[in-house]
Amino acid sequence: MKPNHGGSMKALAHILARPGETLPTHTLHVLARVDQLAALHSDPFPRTWERLRAAALLHDSGKLARGFQRGLRAKRKAERWGLRHEVLSLAFVGWFTFTESDLPWIIAAIATHHRDAAVILDRYRARLDSADDLTHALIAELNVTDVRAWYDWLAVQVQRQPTLASLPPMLPFALPDAAAIRTALTLFEQFATPLAESGIAHPDFAEAALLRGWMLTADHAGAANIQPFTGTALNRTAIDRPQPYLHQMRSAESNADAVLLIAPTGSGKTEAALLRVTAAHPARLLYLLPYRASMDAMQIRLSHYAPGESVGLQHGRALQTLYRRLLSEGHSASDATQEASARLNLSRLHAYPIRVCSPYHLLRAAYQFKGFEATLADCWQAWLIVDEIHAYDPKRLAYIIATLRVLRERFAARLFIMTATLAPVTREALFTAFPDLVTIDADRATFAQFQRHRLHLLPGDLESHIEAIRADADAGFAVLVAVNTVRRARALSQLLIDAGAAVLTLHSRFNSRDRWTHEQTLLRLFGVGALPVATSRPIVVATQVIEVSLDLDFDVLYSDPAPLDALVQRFGRVNRARAERMLAPVYVCAEPTDTDSKYPVYDPALIAATLDVLRQHDDSIIDEAHIADWLKTVYSGAIADGWRATYDQAQADFERVVLNTLAPFESADDGLVRAFMQLFDGIEILPDACEPEYRALIKDDPIGASTLLVPLAYWQYKMLEQRRMAWPGEGDESDLYFTAANYDSLRGLQLEADEEQES
Repeated sequence: MKPNHGGSMKALAHILARPGETLPTHTLHVLARVDQLAALHSDPFPRTWERLRAAALLHDSGKLARGFQRGLRAKRKAERWGLRHEVLSLAFVGWFTFTESDLPWIIAAIATHHRDAAVILDRYRARLDSADDLTHALIAELNVTDVRAWYDWLAVQVQRQPTLASLPPMLPFALPDAAAIRTALTLFEQFATPLAESGIAHPDFAEAALLRGWMLTADHAGAANIQPFTGTALNRTAIDRPQPYLHQMRSAESNADAVLLIAPTGSGKTEAALLRVTAAHPARLLYLLPYRASMDAMQIRLSHYAPGESVGLQHGRALQTLYRRLLSEGHSASDATQEASARLNLSRLHAYPIRVCSPYHLLRAAYQFKGFEATLADCWQAWLIVDEIHAYDPKRLAYIIATLRVLRERFAARLFIMTATLAPVTREALFTAFPDLVTIDADRATFAQFQRHRLHLLPGDLESHIEAIRADADAGFAVLVAVNTVRRARALSQLLIDAGAAVLTLHSRFNSRDRWTHEQTLLRLFGVGALPVATSRPIVVATQVIEVSLDLDFDVLYSDPAPLDALVQRFGRVNRARAERMLAPVYVCAEPTDTDSKYPVYDPALIAATLDVLRQHDDSIIDEAHIADWLKTVYSGAIADGWRATYDQAQADFERVVLNTLAPFESADDGLVRAFMQLFDGIEILPDACEPEYRALIKDDPIGASTLLVPLAYWQYKMLEQRRMAWPGEGDESDLYFTAANYDSLRGLQLEADEEQES
């Protein structure tokens, strides 16, 4: 007798997978997502998609349980079912004649589509032989009529769905039993244990990570009922320019899967990368940048090259960025909240084929944050554009390169790395990790076109040149003052204000609302192509956040001394558009060198070596074609040895503690997650000055309230806490932190001198 499709659907109408959606409907959504992922990616391993389709078909069978259905409809959390539906789903695997080679993989994908292997095995496998064997309790929850209807529905899908044609035949109907669960759990334990013990060294590591990663992606996307997964689609016509630079043409013609591009700031490195990526038609493109402002700007820029809503934004404050944009477009707070949340959710579900994020997004996967396999799977054969590779200190660079190497070697990721400046030690580290890296350098003619600056070394510190800075501003020049710490930014700003100048200060110690306001003002007054303004423009005093962020164009720079590669980035904010005018002056002071600082931002020896090189070129035109030689001189001898020692030790520690413990089906323990948060994420803190407004907003406009929080490095919070200037919230606010440190919208959060290392 043929299965009755209409009858089985009707008979299952009361079986829900989630509120408002029946089990058959959800299963079809998940199967559709698997099919879309399979269409985007070539077969990574011989049986990946067949195994995933089988798992997707059966993964929620356990939701037939009466206890699950009651719990789903319960209003109180305490009334929800206390058992795991995915474990009960394992009882249904026996309806198909899966091969011995496929069966453990299918079981693993089903068993872990919500919880880690240890959670499942510790609760169920360890108690199989005990008096309170939970498998019997699971089976007791099944209704024979519902199980029969589910069998009939599955049989119809196997016949109807073309992509299920490769599944083995279904066996005659039989009620699932506890023995089937016990057998499946035993197979799962035998499969998962070697993977957990060997970690990344296991030969099946990548295949297992892809299996779980795509299972999680399909299940979550199916539940969210989002737009179909699509591949990258970039508009080649929009990217092309009438007279491309040679490095852009070479990028477009390259067939290399690992590229290093070195070209001047403003010479179209982004377009060069996109031309290479467009030729490859990847399923996924991740554009990696170091700073929030640069990520925000790049998401808008890439949207001009991609159709519709296909470019996502993903970083720690992306929700606030999207919210502020929507407000600026005229949306109400409630509409902006809903739409911003929806867009961020699409990014987290890997729905956007193009996403802008930071390398720390990938490091979260290396640190095994929950669902990390989905991030690894998203990188399968993806293009990773790594912009501004110079911006990371040797420790963080070691972590990033090691993670990229795993993605390249185990997940077939492709790399396009680019920068305007590259120290020889960084180049050495890159080529050690990626021996097949192909270098594309801008040609001599391009560098000649980008001779935009004349270098001037100044004696003393910026404080001794306040009058000169103000005089340039009074003469109508757009003046940038770049400093190394937030403390100095506030001090210089106050001196200029006392001298009668208008000042705009930018650093990392503003809440996101005020920083957004300052950035929009900067773009309006100093952005490349900005319209002339009738009023005089303020002097901009900024920390390192100005180096790789907004697309700004100043006329003159005054800077604290800094490492050469950082200075070159600061120079790139000046005469960026190469207008028809004289060479722009860039002034670098010889002090302070941080020799007496408790927490120096930069190595004093590195600054000293930079100043030695700059003295040889004082009062001369900067030819960016020679910057590589300058960097070679700076990063030599003891400085290079120290850099390598720091990098090598960081990489060895990272591989031992993090990468070598990476195992599919298992998330990190609290210690590893806490280590990541302390190293990279930091915290957000609410100043006393912002608390009244926060209280007024939190109920009706929670995202608006969150824009009042100020980012802090974890160690800075701990120093405030030791002084009893900061404390954690209590009760419902236990995830909130407070500070009595002074804050205002023009100067930001004020810390003590020894807490000011961050920019």
